[in-house]
Amino acid sequence: NLNNFNYIIAPEHDGLFGENVFSTKGAIHYLTKKEINNHTDYLKDRLNTNKNYFLLILGGPTKHYDYSDENILNIFNLFNDLVKKNNLQGIVVPSIRTPKDIISLSKNKLGSNSLIIDKVDKKAYLSALSLAKYIAITCDSISMISEAALTGKPIYVADIPTKKNDYRIKKFKELFTKLNIIKKLDNKLETWHYEILDETSRIAGEIKKKLI
Repeated sequence: NLNNFNYIIAPEHDGLFGENVFSTKGAIHYLTKKEINNHTDYLKDRLNTNKNYFLLILGGPTKHYDYSDENILNIFNLFNDLVKKNNLQGIVVPSIRTPKDIISLSKNKLGSNSLIIDKVDKKAYLSALSLAKYIAITCDSISMISEAALTGKPIYVADIPTKKNDYRIKKFKELFTKLNIIKKLDNKLETWHYEILDETSRIAGEIKKKLI
């Protein structure tokens, strides 16, 4: 019962509404723009400074999405083609949910044109967000897409065929598409702009007003 709580924070795509509910666009997260900028240099000495960077952030298997080699290879091949066609350097960053065999697969398929971060490394993640001109994220992670929206950079969503109904994630993607934050990863890259999304700060401010 919502009345058991003074305040509830819930993402808009969860469809939870009430007088004490604060709805957020996307997921609440801990990242700040300052923290991202403070880690810019962390990866610089491992990258070609004469190129722009295309970041691919990997999630992991969920009840909705099948991380089969075939599905992930489709993403890797598309990403690699875009890196080569646009004379970019790729950066591949795994998350805590990324299987080790998928990281190994990324090394084998992308290693010649991309820097592969082969373990969970928060500093590398922040540095890559800061340095990248374009960002691609697998469709399974609402949280990482929400975090990337803090950068104001073009975000591409790499789709994976669904195993079961992903209604909530579809609603989230529809909202972020409407806000001009995300586009589907396909065979071309473009640059666009949107209002940086910092829902954690916005909601914190709203709750502080209530507590005064």
